[in-house]
Amino acid sequence: MLAAGTLQDLSRYLDQWSAAHLSCEPADRAMAEEGVHSAYLAAGLQPPARIIWCGSPMEIARHLAVASRRDIIGANVKAEVFTALRDRVGTFAEIFWKEVVTVAAAESRPQVSAALGDHERARLVSAGIEGVVLSATDELFRHIGTRARHAALRLSGLPRVLPRNGFDEVAVTPRELASLGVYEYLHNALAWHGPVQPLQGLWKIAKSAGWLVPYEQVCWICERPSRLHTDAKSRLHCPDGSALGYPDGWTVFAWKGVQVPAWMIEHPERISLHAIADTFEPVLRNCMIEIMTPERFVKKGGASQVAQDETGVLWRRLWGFRGVTIGSWTAVEVVNATPEADGTHRHYWLRVPSRMHTAREAVAWTYGLSAEQYANLELRT
Repeated sequence: MLAAGTLQDLSRYLDQWSAAHLSCEPADRAMAEEGVHSAYLAAGLQPPARIIWCGSPMEIARHLAVASRRDIIGANVKAEVFTALRDRVGTFAEIFWKEVVTVAAAESRPQVSAALGDHERARLVSAGIEGVVLSATDELFRHIGTRARHAALRLSGLPRVLPRNGFDEVAVTPRELASLGVYEYLHNALAWHGPVQPLQGLWKIAKSAGWLVPYEQVCWICERPSRLHTDAKSRLHCPDGSALGYPDGWTVFAWKGVQVPAWMIEHPERISLHAIADTFEPVLRNCMIEIMTPERFVKKGGASQVAQDETGVLWRRLWGFRGVTIGSWTAVEVVNATPEADGTHRHYWLRVPSRMHTAREAVAWTYGLSAEQYANLELRT
């Protein structure tokens, strides 16, 4: 069992790291650069000759894409600067962290529980940001001209600059940096100094900047987002603008965690039944229907009534190509039994699997029940 004072400062540390994790404030460049120097020295490397600040992770990726023989960059050193240092104490820290969470739950400390919840939310938000950044950088590196040119440069002696697979091979992501919060807690709150001392440079970076891309001679580091919007489930989401934006102007538009073209958010009036039908990707079609609203989609004739009973109305739309179904949308329309202030009853459209055949079956599915179980529940109530 952990010592009695183990949780004393935990909520404060969790709150600090969650705030840094989600911050849209300008980077503390002096602290971050100090952290870069410390991290390189802790890894047994000389500090980089240049630290280059960028307005977004995409700007860093573009720097890598245009690297040439004239650029003295050296090899990527993420493994030395980050991975090896973290892995020295990683296993112990993971075990310790699980015990901390267990004790916090057992002691039912509301403040700690709330801080743990905020910390998990910050982790989910960072994972969403990481996903869209990696998707965008992969698209950039996939350009055949870039790959071919870098292959020729390697034959002439330039070290590998571009990652073999994803940008996260060469970049230390904010999510990875934020995972170091437990080490600072071990160091400062529990005086576990020796093993985690080499990580101090990294957690300075984590609390003061964004993505880190370390090479032998050059270290790129970027600003935090200047705009960040999420929904209640910690997914990137904004109904009236970009969900994610960086100081250099790179933006991401997202609807409930799905990256969408900017026009869907900025010009929702352009979403029509024809535009929806012409969209091949099911997730984008679903987003378009949600932005239009299922009510308007149904009223415009976008879906057909499949079944109706006392529980609601089942609607469905199938999309196909040359006789083959390539997508579907199914929802059950239900009416709120409690009237609004004006006496009307609000209608809701709940997405359900396309295998549903009756409204009762669909409503039951939303409760995790079969149609028979739901019917028996109705009888009992």
